[in-house]
Amino acid sequence: MLQKIMRSRPTAFLIFLAWIHPLTVNAQGTGHHEGILNETELRKLAFHKEWLNLLHYRKDNFLRNRYISYVDDHDFFYAQNGKHDPLAELKATLRAFDQTTPQSDRHALCRFPARFHWLKKNLRLPEREFPHIVCIKYRQWLKEIDAHSVSLIFASAYLNSPSSMFGHTLLRLDRKENTTKSDWLSYALNFGAVIQERDNSLLYAFKGLAGGYSGLFQLMPFFKKIQEYSFMENRDLWEYKLSLTSEETERLLRHLWELQDINFDYYYIGENCSFRLLELLEVARPGSRLTDKFPLTAIPSDIVQAAVEQGFVASVHYRPSQFVELQQQIERIPEPYQPLILSLAEDISTAKSAEFQAIDASAQKQITAAAYQLVRYKTLDQERSAENAKQRFKLLHLLNTYPIDKQATPLKYSAPASPDQGHRSRLAALSAGYFDSKFFTELTYRQNYHDLLDRPDGYFSGAEINFFNLNFRIYEDNRFRLQQLELLNITSLSPRNRFFKPVSWRVATGVKYQNYEFDKLSAYINAGAGVTYALFNDSLSYGFINAHLEHNDNFRDIIEPGVGVALGQLFYSALGTSRLAFESKNFLGGSFIYQLSLDHNFPLDANQAVRVSLQQNWNMREDFNQAQLSYRYYF
Repeated sequence: MLQKIMRSRPTAFLIFLAWIHPLTVNAQGTGHHEGILNETELRKLAFHKEWLNLLHYRKDNFLRNRYISYVDDHDFFYAQNGKHDPLAELKATLRAFDQTTPQSDRHALCRFPARFHWLKKNLRLPEREFPHIVCIKYRQWLKEIDAHSVSLIFASAYLNSPSSMFGHTLLRLDRKENTTKSDWLSYALNFGAVIQERDNSLLYAFKGLAGGYSGLFQLMPFFKKIQEYSFMENRDLWEYKLSLTSEETERLLRHLWELQDINFDYYYIGENCSFRLLELLEVARPGSRLTDKFPLTAIPSDIVQAAVEQGFVASVHYRPSQFVELQQQIERIPEPYQPLILSLAEDISTAKSAEFQAIDASAQKQITAAAYQLVRYKTLDQERSAENAKQRFKLLHLLNTYPIDKQATPLKYSAPASPDQGHRSRLAALSAGYFDSKFFTELTYRQNYHDLLDRPDGYFSGAEINFFNLNFRIYEDNRFRLQQLELLNITSLSPRNRFFKPVSWRVATGVKYQNYEFDKLSAYINAGAGVTYALFNDSLSYGFINAHLEHNDNFRDIIEPGVGVALGQLFYSALGTSRLAFESKNFLGGSFIYQLSLDHNFPLDANQAVRVSLQQNWNMREDFNQAQLSYRYYF
């Protein structure tokens, strides 16, 4: 009879053996559950996609038949070579689960609940087959988090911080009573680099690109992230409610518990906040393949698009920054009354002036509310002082003298295009053109992200970030050359008006062919500061004073300094973006170049465009022109 059972139902027989077998580890270190499975069954489990996801394994880039885990922390592995061996880690985990000691939260069953649930399901064994451990801390943690659903949060780009130039993503663990008010009490899950206080922005950018930091997951109240992003850094928040089932949410939470205080390698544009969140979503929803699309870089906007495309998003909510709220609050006030906002913000006695008193009470209340918010906004980055507090108190007291309109509806803020509606961050382009009486074909590859002429939907208006922009040219005489390698190009155009006076700035570095006298390859570092105004609707007018350091074989010195100006006008329309621009470079040795250009980008859809560029150039020897037509594909 026993032999018949073994032949007909081997799995049932294994379960029967497991039930009667004592839960111990043998003298050779083989656990009970490891011992009842043969090597083929263990290997099948060890290289299952879900097990690989739980251990954050990927194929080694150099040895494709070997695995390596993104986790860089020995506390995450039981096997000595667990970082590189999924099978060894599976066996060691099974042995750890079978241990009868310690009877506390330190037991493997409490430390790795996601691994346990997955193995128990795939082994098809009842829970009584494992030691009975009460995981008190884990249960308390789940009760404190009280997460019933999950939202993906996208914070818009913040150019003044290297870590946030491309935006930032995090998860919000939503409570059951998910409302706008309860959002504040939910927990935010953030992944970021562990930065030393002495590290400045330049050092952070270098170490972040080179993998000089470790990364950690961190839980914090969501209201702190609102204060940081929306109030302090003036960044819009996009909240993507995820369509995770209760089972998928529980699976994510179990794995999140396993990742507490666990170090990962951190790379600014690759293994960053966005990539780590995709890994979590893959664990939550087995079978999804979110990370496959991002072998090199993971940009927050691309991550949001991937989540939308693969059906992870149920709804979207826009939370404007305090700056956007103030801007739209001011715009609702008629233009003739807007100077009174500034006057009242500077001097409360403006409220007693004849001009102010001549306005109806409803408009007075709007002006006072805007003045209060303006003072509050401008003192956010200042130390709290008695004078500032007194100024805000007076305005608040004046505001409270106006009657409350109980019928009034809350202000609704118009939302720009959401990040998932933007173009992809990588670019490939094919161009044909004419330069100084010579025809050429040009191939372009840009690793990231967005330039001033690209379709603006879903991106921060007036912001340009180009990272690793590579151009090759083939001329009609079959000359093939590197035309440009732009390592980094950042431009921030922030419009000024009577209320806000930001400084626009730009910085760029790389190598490029420049025709100062002869067409030569130049290595350069350029930086500039200037001003931007929105003089017309859907336009930006800007001007910069630039400083240059360049190396060119035509120059008298190895590195030559120079100065110049850049003037430009951007126009946005349904047909695309146009730019008329003039730029000059004058160097200490006497070389110079002036350039006048007209460009227009025609979007064909979200990820395709045609661009036309015309240039006229002058140097100390000649003048020459260039015309170029390019097809651009974003992916």
